Amino acid sequence: MKNIKVIFSVASALVMIGLLLPLQGEAAELPSTVSPEIQPKNNEILEEMQNFLFAENGIMDQVNTELLKEGYKARTALVYYSKEDIQLKFLLVDKEATASDQEKVKSIFFELIQKNNLDPNAFTIEVGNEEDGPDW
Repeated sequence: MKNIKVIFSVASALVMIGLLLPLQGEAAELPSTVSPEIQPKNNEILEEMQNFLFAENGIMDQVNTELLKEGYKARTALVYYSKEDIQLKFLLVDKEATASDQEKVKSIFFELIQKNNLDPNAFTIEVGNEEDGPDW
């Protein structure tokens, strides 16, 4: 009976793979859903975000420098809707995100926000482990 279940499971998996493989090629050929009228605005928003956050000695560069000084390596997940609505999640690398580490990283970030005369209310910050992903 166990052999029949195993054979059935393997056969089902092979059938599903066989059905899904042709769909992958079709998905790659789908047209872009971004209209030509919207694309310039999207490019403008992307450039604004890059200049605002990632310019040389921009806020993210400063944060990363300070985090490294404090012994934190982090990757950053970011959602940018506008200058008034930015969501960040710092994913600590090779380190558990304890409550004290989370508070320290947030403190570093918000100190630099204040030094740069930015609105702290524009930022939503989370700190997690490397295995965590963004929650949005």
